[in-house]
Amino acid sequence: MREKYKISNYPSKNIKTESYMLGDISVTKNYYDAKDAYVKELINEENGIKEVKHFTVKGVLAKLEHFVEDKRHGQEIKYLIAKANKSVKSIKMYDKGKLHGENITYNENAKIIKHEVYALGKLVLKYLREDSDSNDITNVQILSKENVENLPKAEYEKLQSYI
Repeated sequence: MREKYKISNYPSKNIKTESYMLGDISVTKNYYDAKDAYVKELINEENGIKEVKHFTVKGVLAKLEHFVEDKRHGQEIKYLIAKANKSVKSIKMYDKGKLHGENITYNENAKIIKHEVYALGKLVLKYLREDSDSNDITNVQILSKENVENLPKAEYEKLQSYI
């Protein structure tokens, strides 16, 4: 059941916002009228975690991100718009607003084209592949030795298996 339903129109008329409570979840929908922008944002907030879904003009999910205390936190997923079937374009991990963990970019065929690992906002590792048809890691490039110890535990253990 929707409680405290509110619609706001802004003077520029390029945005319309709907806000309401759905049980314990705060829901906000932002609609934009711009050719190059996301057309709709659906924001759900529960237990201090804000989930934001961005949609295109045709209603295709373009991006999913999470925030804690207005800072990106957890996974950010971007989707290939042309596929319209939730094919992933990239996955990034954040911790308190900083890149922290694996960041992977895919091509249209779901092959990894870029695989980087961040620690507290600093690029630490690049996983390299010899062949674009294979997702097998062939080499690891350490870019910041002083930040290796700041890697998330799973990433540190993965690195050890390649050294």
